[in-house]
Amino acid sequence: MNMKNLLLAVSMMVAGKAVVAQKLDEPNKLLLLSKYEDAKKEIDKTFADPKASENPAALLLKAKIYAEVYFDSSLKGKYPDAGEQTYDAIKKYAAKDPTLKALKEENGMRAVSIVYSSKFNEGRKAFQESKWDEALKDFVVAEDMGDFISKNGLGNNKQNIDTFTVVYAGYAAQNAKNTERALHYYKKFAAEKIGGKDFVEIYRYLLNAALDAKDAAEFNKYLALSKELYPNESQLWNAYEMEFMTKNASLTQMLSKYKEADGAGKLTGKEYITYAEYFANVPKEELSKLDSAEQNNVKWMASEAFGKAFASEQNGVYAFNAGVLLYQQFNALEDQFYALRGEGAALKAKREEVVKQQTALADKSIDWMEKAYNILKAKTEREKVETSCLSKSVDFLANLYQWKRDKARGKSVPDYDKYDAKYKQYDSEHGMYK
Repeated sequence: MNMKNLLLAVSMMVAGKAVVAQKLDEPNKLLLLSKYEDAKKEIDKTFADPKASENPAALLLKAKIYAEVYFDSSLKGKYPDAGEQTYDAIKKYAAKDPTLKALKEENGMRAVSIVYSSKFNEGRKAFQESKWDEALKDFVVAEDMGDFISKNGLGNNKQNIDTFTVVYAGYAAQNAKNTERALHYYKKFAAEKIGGKDFVEIYRYLLNAALDAKDAAEFNKYLALSKELYPNESQLWNAYEMEFMTKNASLTQMLSKYKEADGAGKLTGKEYITYAEYFANVPKEELSKLDSAEQNNVKWMASEAFGKAFASEQNGVYAFNAGVLLYQQFNALEDQFYALRGEGAALKAKREEVVKQQTALADKSIDWMEKAYNILKAKTEREKVETSCLSKSVDFLANLYQWKRDKARGKSVPDYDKYDAKYKQYDSEHGMYK
């Protein structure tokens, strides 16, 4: 382009701006006279020219006029999109004039404040009426305007975010099942490291989301922050840590962590239960990767963890679970015993070794089962799971004492009579607890 054409292009651009500027005189005068509807009609005429959308002064004036229409109760119903039009004009103006010089000098903050406060109040009203999607829509705009005010130093609030609006927007998004939006606002809130009893659920939401996503980096980030802000909630955060670990660690890692924490005496009763339930319910495909000795070790660990949980809370169900896991191993050895039938010293020696192992398991299982039996039988009101455990403990105890009685036959009359009496006691209670 030669100099002549360049000068022509520049002059045309300047002329275009001048034309738009001239078209702002009338709507600006009507705005000053508080004739808001007339001012709206005039500014709409101005924006019939596409050049107006490129003009910061025109965009700012449109925002100021539409804000007053939005704020005027007699006009708001007539022009229901006035709020959105104001918000859109402010955003476009800010993009054209990042310094916000005209907005600061020409009372443009009134338009920003009207959108912010009106959208916040509308959002709160919808929130109170449980209209979550509607509330979220309003809070999104209010929060953005609050953010606009904070980031540009346009208000008295020196905080980095508009805390109250961010929280409301997050709550509305959460209730609207809009997880993406809820996380956006809650993460924005958490970045400011704001604590207080009213906000602990925000950090729990962030942890739950990381749990569901199996995102270790996010989980560890918000777990550390939660511990820092709420040191008195250590039991809660430990429970989250255990939950994440059980969902994401391998069986080998869980066994290692359990042994380390147990040896250091760091585990609470609830943490023992978490480990116990994990070890007791390891999927078959995971267990199948281990040899039989290692599989038994997992069950043994589960029983041990239930037992240690019982030590901190005298719960009959915990005692039953500790016993039943040993009972399962006892039964597995019974199958081995019968597989060793036959003559010969070697087979006999192997059977004796199995019986020795069974006896140790039977005695430990009986100890736990009788603890469960005594606690659960003494309860006047039992939950369904407690009744089930009591009923099963009677049957398993009868089986164990019958086995011990039969092993004592021909060897010790006192033992035989003692075990027989116990067998008959528990066998007589079969089906009694329903």
